[in-house]
Amino acid sequence: MSTEHVDRRLMAILAADVAGYSRLMGTDEEGTLARLRELQHAIVEPRIADHRGRIVKTTGDGILVEFASVIEAVRCAVEIQRGMAERNAIVPRGSRIELRIGINVGDIIIEDGDIFGDGVNVAARLEGLAEPGGICISGRVQEDVDGKIDAAFIDSGEHKLKNIARPVRVFRLRLSSSRPKAHIGRRGAVYSALVVALLLLLGGLWIAPPFQPNFFGSLVPGARPTQTAEIGAKPVLAVLPFVNQGGDAARDYFADGLTQDLISALGRFSTMTVMSWNAVAPYKAKPISPGEISRALGVRYQVEGSVHQTSDRVRVAAQLVDTDGRVLWSARFDEAFANVFALQDQITAQIAGALAIGMAEIEQRRVLAKPTDNLQAYDYVLRARPALQRPTRSNIVEARTLLRRAIELDPGYAAAYAALAETYLISTAMGWAQSPVAFLNQAEGLASRALDLNASEVRARIVLGRIHIFHQRYEQARAEMDRAVATNPNDADGLAGYGNILMWLGRTDAAIEALEQAQRISLELNALDRNALGLAYYLREQYQAAAEQAQINLREVLGAHFSYALLAASFAQQGRSEEAAGAAAALKRLDPMFDPQAFGSKLQNPSDLERLRDGLRKAGLYAPSSPAQR
Repeated sequence: MSTEHVDRRLMAILAADVAGYSRLMGTDEEGTLARLRELQHAIVEPRIADHRGRIVKTTGDGILVEFASVIEAVRCAVEIQRGMAERNAIVPRGSRIELRIGINVGDIIIEDGDIFGDGVNVAARLEGLAEPGGICISGRVQEDVDGKIDAAFIDSGEHKLKNIARPVRVFRLRLSSSRPKAHIGRRGAVYSALVVALLLLLGGLWIAPPFQPNFFGSLVPGARPTQTAEIGAKPVLAVLPFVNQGGDAARDYFADGLTQDLISALGRFSTMTVMSWNAVAPYKAKPISPGEISRALGVRYQVEGSVHQTSDRVRVAAQLVDTDGRVLWSARFDEAFANVFALQDQITAQIAGALAIGMAEIEQRRVLAKPTDNLQAYDYVLRARPALQRPTRSNIVEARTLLRRAIELDPGYAAAYAALAETYLISTAMGWAQSPVAFLNQAEGLASRALDLNASEVRARIVLGRIHIFHQRYEQARAEMDRAVATNPNDADGLAGYGNILMWLGRTDAAIEALEQAQRISLELNALDRNALGLAYYLREQYQAAAEQAQINLREVLGAHFSYALLAASFAQQGRSEEAAGAAAALKRLDPMFDPQAFGSKLQNPSDLERLRDGLRKAGLYAPSSPAQR
């Protein structure tokens, strides 16, 4: 019988890994590794140290940590996920680094600094059950921490875990209901204020006081609205991503760029509605029928096609089909690469003709305008576009280099200036700018230059509009967004920003119309634009609709605690006093920095502000005689 001593301990075990690690590495290996190292040093390791955990080991995409206290383990996990969510707040969904975390408490064996046993294995299996950005804990952990941390637990029932003899009861932590109160020092307050300010650039106007920490959450897709085959009396069209048939995957950007240019060109027709690239991109290279696309996107017509590019020629096959798959128009084009813009014009005009859409003279000028005479400059712009859609620190720098080359080749290329302006705006918003003020000034100057060259450059208008929003120059922001929407009535970003501004300026009905249209075209609103839509509903006394928008934000956007204020006011106005009190209590508990005096104070119409405060008053959140309630 062996007398060898085995070192056993009862410990809390935290296992974490990166969701979608292989996909992220395949897309941007160098950038992913750099961001992982940054997140590890900035968020993961400091939180583990704060809660007295010991890192047992790390792998390429995972980490195993032991804690003497199960409460500290859970608190550490919550803080890590909150920190990750704040970093991901304005990162496009497909580029986010998100962790899955599992926590168990049990007997472990320690050997040469490593740990083994069922206690470890269960934690690893729980990690596999967690959603990206989520936390799964065992029933034993839940029993130990229940009532001791400010969190909500969702019972997922018993699970049979691989290589674990007995079923394990699993609970999921609902992070949106758990937010520890923390002291925020000067450095933390300044950092949080910067996060808030930068998020505004992509989201719209704030409704709370400056320097409120952790104010906004992820800009994630909301619930898809019910779609119809027509929006108003206009035909609704989706241009699906064209297939690259050249055999070189590195040239996918050209097929995507051609698709985006067609969407932009067709979107400028005021007589039809065209779904955005964001809406159609998920269907790239997927075998899906016209009927399924119609049901998913709510469109009547679809354009699909393929591109074959050689060194000197471009061949395009395209067709227009209806919801039943009937081909209404089809054509093949074979042009010299030098005539690529003429080819785009032909496709645009023929699709418009097939839909019996008349092209007014003003629309001819703005739809068929040739962007540049330099095809290499055009190629540089196409190659830079993916970085604007899925930015990383490295690819934004590369995009900036490409766009500068495009401008060197054609100093009159307005779209290149507009795209370059976007790179500075994105870098500022992502926290990558060495000097945020300098980067914003650079973005403003480049966008203004783009408009000097081409007053119809929509992206430049939107960049300027967002910058004006940041500086609270509301009328100037409205003017830029108004021009953007007039130029391209199907640009979802422009429509959403326009609607956001209109709500603050007191034009509630027009705000609702613009925001609902943006949601139909893009199928998503960011947290701030959705909040603006909810406020607009509230101001029109559509209290249930307002409550639903607030609930979507709270359900889908980590850290959107500000939506509890709108939810409480909406419930109170409906006479649902218990639910209003519950929402108000949640707001006070989860957001101790909430200031009811400042909430909505940017509303320009005094009657709008009074209506909002009336609901807050009924919910117990606002008292005129008291200073800010915290």
